[in-house]
Amino acid sequence: MKKNLITLIVSTFLSFLLLYFLIFIKIYFKEHEKLRPTLFKSVEGVNFHKKYAKKMHHIRGNHWEVKNNLTNMLFSTINEFSINNKNILFQGDSWIEQINEYKKSEQKLDKFAKENNYGLINAGITSFAPSLMQVQFEVLENDFNIKPNIVVAYIDQTDIGDEICRYKSSRVRDQNNNLIAVRNNSYSRTVFDYTQIYRWSEILLSKDGKLIKKLKFTNFFIKFKILRLVDKTNNILKFGWKNRLSNKCFFHQITNYLKNEDKEALVYFENRLLEYINLLTKKDYIDKIILVTFPHKNNLLSKSNKEHYAINVSDIVDQIVLNKKKIKHVNFTNLILEKKIQFNNKIYRKFDPGSHLKEKYHVNIFLKTILNNIEK
Repeated sequence: MKKNLITLIVSTFLSFLLLYFLIFIKIYFKEHEKLRPTLFKSVEGVNFHKKYAKKMHHIRGNHWEVKNNLTNMLFSTINEFSINNKNILFQGDSWIEQINEYKKSEQKLDKFAKENNYGLINAGITSFAPSLMQVQFEVLENDFNIKPNIVVAYIDQTDIGDEICRYKSSRVRDQNNNLIAVRNNSYSRTVFDYTQIYRWSEILLSKDGKLIKKLKFTNFFIKFKILRLVDKTNNILKFGWKNRLSNKCFFHQITNYLKNEDKEALVYFENRLLEYINLLTKKDYIDKIILVTFPHKNNLLSKSNKEHYAINVSDIVDQIVLNKKKIKHVNFTNLILEKKIQFNNKIYRKFDPGSHLKEKYHVNIFLKTILNNIEK
């Protein structure tokens, strides 16, 4: 009996050893050096991204990493803030981040800031919604001493779904019930899960020799597969087999909240938006808050069209800011319906489910209108 047990233990050990060796061989001949263009350029970049993604779910991708200016992954300085100037902070999702990605929009904003002697920072980050903007604002104030006189905040149609599907279960509050973080994901392979990118970057950036790096890749490969299995199992137990991918928050899940009215979901979103707005209104140094909304293509479809969005976030914002002196709402839905701006469906990028604008219209309609409202 004892002999059989020893044989079983030795056999099991050798099997695991053989499996590890086979995985190592697979990793060894896989050229991880080819990954470098997609990874972080420095250990400092990895650590910066980790620190702030941990607080606000995610920040800008590592393609924004700039040597000696790691803050570019969190915000872009168009014109330096100064106590002698009026200072403007832009917040929002990819519609605001695009200002720095569209050359003409960036040039227009840069010219506007310098001609009017404004300090101006663009902190737009893809898929940001009020909860993340709230945490981000506190981080910008506390860690970087960014205290704007004017805040321009873009609220997107998809923010309702983002708040409920992506961020609701990840919000972290302190003992005084203040929102202090929105946790990010690990070993989930969701859109903003950087677990692999972080570790791959760390290994390739280390001073270890090639053999040690390959061993570390092998160990991480095994660890990742095990924890991915744990994550998958937990999702099946929590959501059931049919809905096991619900935590992925695919775009159709996000937009379901726009296609069908869900009063509980709308109340939840309103509370998140109010919480963010209340934070801004309590800041003595903020003189003016400009909230911006723009309809997606589906908002403007006929009601008989099954893809029509029955909910328009512009209506929600209108109700919330009613009679609030410090806040102005730039409601592009109303501007379009009242024909105060030139509009046709060609302004949207083709095959873009998020209804982002083409560069020409982003600068000449979206950004131009916002800047006009800052000057008023």
